[in-house]
Amino acid sequence: MSITSRILRAGIALLALGALALQGGAAWGALWVVDNQRMIKDQLVALQFETPDSIASYIEQAGLSEQGSLYLRTSLPRVVPAYEFDRYCTRNEPGIGVLGCYTTRDSRIFLYDVTDPRLESIEPVVAAHEMLHAVWFRKSMDERAALEPLLEEAYIALGPEHPLVERLATYEAEDPASRYPELYSIIGTEIRDIPADLEAHYALYFENRSLVVDLADRVYRVFDTLQAELEQLSNELSSRNAEIEGLRYTYEETSRVLTGDIVAFNEKASTPGAFPSKSQFEAARAELVERQERLESMRISLQTKIKEYNELLEELIVLNDEVSELNQGINVTLEAKDELTPPSDDLES
Repeated sequence: MSITSRILRAGIALLALGALALQGGAAWGALWVVDNQRMIKDQLVALQFETPDSIASYIEQAGLSEQGSLYLRTSLPRVVPAYEFDRYCTRNEPGIGVLGCYTTRDSRIFLYDVTDPRLESIEPVVAAHEMLHAVWFRKSMDERAALEPLLEEAYIALGPEHPLVERLATYEAEDPASRYPELYSIIGTEIRDIPADLEAHYALYFENRSLVVDLADRVYRVFDTLQAELEQLSNELSSRNAEIEGLRYTYEETSRVLTGDIVAFNEKASTPGAFPSKSQFEAARAELVERQERLESMRISLQTKIKEYNELLEELIVLNDEVSELNQGINVTLEAKDELTPPSDDLES
């Protein structure tokens, strides 16, 4: 049976139900159709949408309910390759970049094709996020007003240090009206502990909301782990850089003083009678040789520390490249960061 025939039969069934309702009470039936025309249209569009395997997988992985699945499918979701994505979604999303969008002008959902296997769990999260946008923009002003205090309660409970604070501020800087639509989608897909009434509301669209939150947590853990490693390496490099510069200053100052003393010793040694005895000459020379040996030990120690520093710096560069690659995988362009400059290992003794 083709998809077209199924659609036609569904349409006939709806018309038959309408006829029966009109027989019982024409006025009520007409009013019901007017009040629910958007729902009828959504159902018909969803029925006509031939769900790709990728979207069906997102529905299952994100734990969407039948109603949540309906609102995703009625938005005709499309997974778009990177080279084409900017034609549909152009706004920068803080933290994770532009991964999807819901276009209110035509009620469509476009999803960025994440190809990095380490980040594939973000795709169902974005699909569910955009599905909730489709839900929000179908709600009446009264329904939104009833949800706003619950969203604020959930948001405030996160605390001022939560990453969502900065993320939401960026949204509002671009569009002050975006606060509640974004809170509605982000809290619904990424925040685990929320008010019971809000949880009951999301249960309309998720059979198991914890599934989508687990997926979001998995992706953020990838970045949090790398970020922690980056910060640890960066802090260690800063500490070692300060130590190296201190040792370098001491080495150069010691070398400068020793060079002057060696020049003075050589001038004195070339002057007849400058050393009253051979023992005094030998003692002065031995003291300079000992200082030279200590300086050489200092030079070797300094070069060892520089070598260790450069090895750590290479680790940081590799790790930073990995983070950059991951961010590119989810359509994020990182800002240029100040990098530590390794000290030169050209030391003269």
